[in-house]
Amino acid sequence: MPSIRNTASDVPDMNLYKLNRVHRMLDKLKEKNKWEAEDTKSFDCMHYLGDSAIETAAKSLGLQAGERVLDIGSGFGGTGRYLYRHFDATTAGIELQKEIHDIAQTINEKSGAGANATSTNGNFLELDPAKMGAPFDHIVSFLCILHIPEREALFKKAHSVLKPRGKMYIEDFFARTSLDAKTLEVLRSSVSCPDLPDKEHYIAELDKAGFEVTDWVDMSTIWTDFVHERAEAYKKDPSIDADLTAFYDAVDEVFSGGQVGGTRITCQRK
Repeated sequence: MPSIRNTASDVPDMNLYKLNRVHRMLDKLKEKNKWEAEDTKSFDCMHYLGDSAIETAAKSLGLQAGERVLDIGSGFGGTGRYLYRHFDATTAGIELQKEIHDIAQTINEKSGAGANATSTNGNFLELDPAKMGAPFDHIVSFLCILHIPEREALFKKAHSVLKPRGKMYIEDFFARTSLDAKTLEVLRSSVSCPDLPDKEHYIAELDKAGFEVTDWVDMSTIWTDFVHERAEAYKKDPSIDADLTAFYDAVDEVFSGGQVGGTRITCQRK
């Protein structure tokens, strides 16, 4: 695969991260003292298939009450709050974008999660493990790794902040076939994804970093349907920002082309 370097500054330009719709929702909640999960559900889930994906992650990890989870690319913190409410686990989120981190912290405080679901603003590759709260029992990462070009460094650091035999659960894109120039252009310009490995290369990357892949679930067909239905639905909603619909259209395009797929990976530190 070609070596493409992408910088953190590219990520905020993605249409997904233009937050007009989020601020409109938050404005409606200003007078409410205690926020419930339903209050922010329309925007704080940034992965596919809603809460069922988090349930799958928890089951795959064998998550137990009291365990500590690191969420790489935690967004608005919805995953951590869900794991606290339903599994009594503590989650430390790492979020690169300052504005999204600030919103996550506000929701954490308003929802009463306290220290059980937190957000740290920064680049996972640069943060001190002690500041993150390492070591962790588990790591989760939903639709984040596709944006990070330094994959080898990422997986090595993930390995280093896990406890012995700790597990990692990933939901991510991968290349089902060779990516043509058009698909790569859409990924890079509209999705902030520099490139994608195929299944063999992905597993090899994890193995090299010290992980044993125990489960690889190909979600390509299900996700292709999901992103297409989402794109079509958002086009019909006049309240949705045009920037966001453009992003969803781009994701729909690369999946419907058959070259990009999705996976759920469970792996364990060797």
